[in-house]
Amino acid sequence: MEESATVKRRRRAPYTQPAYYDVAFSSNRDGEVSFLMHCFTAYAKRSVRQVVDIACGPGAHALRLAQRGYRITAFDLSPENTRYVAEKAYRQGLDITVNIDDMAKFQLSEKVDAAICLQNSQGYMLTNDDLVRHFRAVAAALRRGGLYIFDRYMVSSWTNPARSWSWSRRRGRLIVRASFSALHDVNPVTQLFRERMTLEAVENGTRRVYRQTYISRMVFPQELRALVELAGGFEFVQWFFGFKDHQILERLKHPLLMVVVLRKT
Repeated sequence: MEESATVKRRRRAPYTQPAYYDVAFSSNRDGEVSFLMHCFTAYAKRSVRQVVDIACGPGAHALRLAQRGYRITAFDLSPENTRYVAEKAYRQGLDITVNIDDMAKFQLSEKVDAAICLQNSQGYMLTNDDLVRHFRAVAAALRRGGLYIFDRYMVSSWTNPARSWSWSRRRGRLIVRASFSALHDVNPVTQLFRERMTLEAVENGTRRVYRQTYISRMVFPQELRALVELAGGFEFVQWFFGFKDHQILERLKHPLLMVVVLRKT
């Protein structure tokens, strides 16, 4: 049996329970994809048909974009994630190319019209040099006039930056209870911090718990713009708080997230 999504293996990475992660973080994915499609129409200087999803995770955005007729390439460092996306694409009859690759130094065989990198995945690049290499790799993958859209967590309080959330989601017989906390042990020099995640899955009376702690890095808005300029290849279009085109970043007093739109020059 041949799958329409191709998986190429490379090296292991975090996020080894994509089914749990997919359910836990399923909220508002349709709204986010609608925002992406709005940006493709409003800001790209070319028709957007081919999209690469960088650090795609369990493929929530890639699969939804493919369902809407876009040609999708998706990659992630986690073999479990890429296998999960390929299997879902096959079951849904979607033609998605899925690879294992590194967002700091990936190369595509064919240029695309747009790139996305969501769920603060850029945070796993822990130095400015990594980010500059990443922006250059994305610029090299895009056709002129194409877009790069990504999100980043922000520090909205200097007195108590640590944040935590708990929630639960159900899909069929699977219930996932999630807790996530960020900005622990912030290093003000390196801008590194710890994130912690616990996913408790209950299905057919069986309970499984998945825990993970990892290092991420914050980047400040003006620092980000300077790094984009240093990398070259892009013009700044706009940034937003969240995935709504009327929520311009500067207009909010305490934003928690910035969503950035760049255009390939």
